[in-house]
Amino acid sequence: MTLVNTQYAEAIAKVGGYYNFVTIINRRLKELNNGAPPMVPPPANDPNYDKIDLIVAEIEAGLLTYQYPESVKAPATNA
Repeated sequence: MTLVNTQYAEAIAKVGGYYNFVTIINRRLKELNNGAPPMVPPPANDPNYDKIDLIVAEIEAGLLTYQYPESVKAPATNA
């Protein structure tokens, strides 16, 4: 299985890879479960919305990014 075939491939590429994607999901899920408000409006017609899809929408909107620790050099971009 390649990451290109997943439904979250664009969000994974946007944050710089699968590890960063999973890290952001886990950290943001913890925040939401502890009462933090969502940064994008949840679906109005579904009171039992999926929090993972909400977090992916936040990533796609550019509201969540992975910030590398100071001790780790960020990967070079091919600009």
